[in-house]
Amino acid sequence: MNIVAVVITLNRPESASRCLASVFAGSLRPNRVIVVDNGSAVPYTSPPEYQQDVEVVRLEHNTGPAGGAAAGQQKALDIGADWVWMLDDDAVVEPDALVTLLERTLTEHTRSYYRSVCYNMSQPELPFFNSFTYNRHTGILRPVPRERYLESEFTFDACSMAGLFVPCTLFDEVGLFDASLFGWYDDTEFTLRATLHHFQGYAIPASRLLHPSANRRHLRFLGRSLAILVEEPARLYYGTRNSILVQRRFLTRGRFFGLFLPLFAVRRFISIILLYNNRRAFLRYFAKGILDGLHGRTGEIVKGGSLT
Repeated sequence: MNIVAVVITLNRPESASRCLASVFAGSLRPNRVIVVDNGSAVPYTSPPEYQQDVEVVRLEHNTGPAGGAAAGQQKALDIGADWVWMLDDDAVVEPDALVTLLERTLTEHTRSYYRSVCYNMSQPELPFFNSFTYNRHTGILRPVPRERYLESEFTFDACSMAGLFVPCTLFDEVGLFDASLFGWYDDTEFTLRATLHHFQGYAIPASRLLHPSANRRHLRFLGRSLAILVEEPARLYYGTRNSILVQRRFLTRGRFFGLFLPLFAVRRFISIILLYNNRRAFLRYFAKGILDGLHGRTGEIVKGGSLT
């Protein structure tokens, strides 16, 4: 079984090298690691001790998390990967993370894919609750209940990219990450696409990645713990725009305009008003995300709010 890990990095050489060190210190190592340098100001070079097992794919400009993921996945397919393991450059892989995933693949049917679970680097007992179920009528995502993370495995319909362990047969059937989305919700789009093609995702909490929780703060609201972006209105723009772009593809026109759009817009507007700092900036990017999503605009937002 040819396992290829894909690490996407941008201007964080120390983090990327620390991630590589944790990958190669594991009880099972991937056959190859593809590092996608997503337009770093100084081109990334892997540490000498890993260079025979690492291939750096250099992109000349930042294509966003989605573009970097698609480039790495395509390279993995080109070199004959059977499975692709997606990793963030600021993640630290625990020693048994990969062997735990691989053992799980031996007991499941062919239309399955898996994910490691990210845990808070500063609170290693606390998982990131970023696996979701999907309502095919409303298009709304709901977090998988927290108690499921105490189980040996649980199913999901959508999740974030870090830790995804994907058979290349899935890429062959449903395609790579959608690079036109640039980032944020691109991983959700891919996993929803897999779900709608009747692939089943399984999260394996014993396969652990440690990940910083920067750019977020956690609040208790109506008995729930919510992760709120801190001073990252552009990320809210991408999440809003891409949610609209994707759900227009997946839902009928009546369900999109009659159910998803009002539910999504009202819930996000209320959360900004009640929970966010710098509400004016977040509301501006939220409104732009809705308009650009409805007009089908993709790509990267640049300074001044225009798109490349």
